[in-house]
Parts: sequence; structure tokens; C-alpha cells
Amino acid sequence: MNILTPEELHACGVRTLGLDPEACDLLSIEAIAAALRRAAGFLCPCPQRTLVQAIVEPLEKVVGDKEQFCEAVENTLEAMITYGDLLEESEVTAAEHSRPSALLYAAPPSFIWRDSGAVFLIGITPDHASALPERLTARIDYGNHVRRLFPESSENLRADLNQFGLTELSMDAWHKETPPHESSSEHLQRLNSKLNPSRGSIDGLKILNPAKPVTYYRGRWEEAKVQTGRFMARRPQAYGNDVWCYVELVQGKAVRLIDFPTTNSRLRGCDEAWRLQLAIDAERGESQRFRVRHETHSSVVEFYSPLPMWATRRWDDMGEPITTTRGLFAYKFSADEISEEIKFMQQELWIEQVI
Repeated sequence: MNILTPEELHACGVRTLGLDPEACDLLSIEAIAAALRRAAGFLCPCPQRTLVQAIVEPLEKVVGDKEQFCEAVENTLEAMITYGDLLEESEVTAAEHSRPSALLYAAPPSFIWRDSGAVFLIGITPDHASALPERLTARIDYGNHVRRLFPESSENLRADLNQFGLTELSMDAWHKETPPHESSSEHLQRLNSKLNPSRGSIDGLKILNPAKPVTYYRGRWEEAKVQTGRFMARRPQAYGNDVWCYVELVQGKAVRLIDFPTTNSRLRGCDEAWRLQLAIDAERGESQRFRVRHETHSSVVEFYSPLPMWATRRWDDMGEPITTTRGLFAYKFSADEISEEIKFMQQELWIEQVI
């Protein structure tokens, strides 16, 4: 029996995923994303937790910190949903009064064409690591969960991708979820008007406390006990993931409530909830924050809370998602684009820059 060293195990796993063991190890975001794409090709449609377990359980004996690794897998999966590799849809159920659970579906192989000639690859091929021939697959540039291709001289990459069956998506089609512009006060007033009478106490309700620091997202969550006010929240249901919602509490009891996604919304429930919290924080005078670190030819923007998919999809195209040790996630933008992106963050997300 041949016993592999930890280094050999990592290298073998990375090669199996079609990646370069000299560039990343089995626990890198690139490898986690590749593993999630392979698992999704076999398991979808399925709930998010099924894909997370499919990656975490086989590796739990080789990771140093299982909880930290599980969090990395969950964050990577969320990023892939945001990017478009996976589509989140409501499950069709037979129960007339039950709320459908969210299932993940593998998006078909597609690409976004940029004026520069660069291509963003999206989607998953069932039973295969890539929808492209080996000569193109070998040239894919992996950066966290994002995959890019750059044309070589005299190469018609756009025509080649169409020939291999990938669907070209326009920028408008990719960013179609972007909601109409409104101020934070207008957004909050609109959702306040939709709150409906609730049944009272909700077991297991968790709320995000806006009084806690905006720079530590996980630390803002707490159980609903005796709080009074209006909060972004999550409530459990019998089957499926917890439901995102907006709730008005009086001494810990829900008096009014609205679930996300709202009726006829094209957004995910979490995206509506995160935008609600952006508005709540802005109206309290404690806007969520981002930090800009300028480099020679680029700028890195660090964020401290999750943001809606329509915003991060824009940055998957305009910038480059990178690893950060200070914030929750970060993007790198070219020096020519950073000013416009800062304006977008301030006007559409109501967040402020900190020095």
C-alpha cells in the first residue's frame, strides 16, 4: 500500500481538479471552487448544504481547522452563485401552503466578452471539468472562483467559444438583476410599507443588531429575545434553508413581518436582506464601509459585509476578486476604473469610504 504524504495528497487532488499543484493547494479558494463545480455537475439540483457537505466531509481529516474550512467552502459557494456558475431557484413543492425551498442548479456553460478581448467563463458541464478542449482549458486563468481566458495573437477566441457550444451573454443580460436607483431612505420607506401583521413569537429567530460594529458582519447576529425595533432577520422553517426576512419586534415578539424574496422579485432573498441592511445602516448614520488601498497600477477595495449579487457580479467583470486578511472580501480594480466604482458604491449601495 502506497501512503501519500500531505504534500503528495494535496498535489494529487489539485491535479485531479485540473489545476496546477505548483500554483495552489487543495485547500485554496481555486481548488475549493473547482471541487464545487465538479460536485455540482453530479449533484445539482440540490440545496446549498449538500454541496458544502460534499466538499467538507471528504477533507475533514486533512484540514487543520474544520470550522474555518467549512466557512471557506460556504463563502466560495456563495461567491459562485453570485458570479453565475450556479443558479438558485425555488423548489416546486406539492404542499399548497408550504414555502418552497431554494435549490441550486448548474448554470449552462457561457461566457462574457469584454472590449479588451478578455473572456469570463461561467457555468458548469455535468460529468466534465471543462466544456472546452484541452488546448483552451490549459490556458484558463484561475483567480479565486473566477475563470478567465485571454486571446492569443491572431486568434478568434470569441468564434471558438461559440463553436464549442458556449452561450455568449451580454453585459445587460449578466447584470439584469440590478434594481432601479433609489436613496436609502426611499428603499427603507418602501419596505416599511410592505410589513404585514405577524403571528407573534417566532422560535429560533435571529436578527442582525444594527447597533453592533458594521465592520464585523458575523458578530452582528444574535437571537431575538427582548429587543424592540425593526431588524433584518432569518427565521427557521421545517425544511430547507432559513428564510431571510424583515421583522418588527416588540420585546422580542414579532408584530409585523415580510419575507424575502418579496413578491415578484427577481432577486435572491439574501440579496434583498443585505440591501435592506445597507439602507438601515445608512439611515442610522453608521453606513457600512469599504477601504481603498492604492497600488502602482491598481487599487484594492476591501469590504466588511456581504453585498448583493448584482453589485459583486459587476465587480467580477470590472475587477478581480482577491484574498484579504482585513475585510470579508476584496476586489482589485485598475487605476482607470476605481473612481467610477467608488461612485457606484456610494450611490447604489450607500456605503462610505474609510481611510
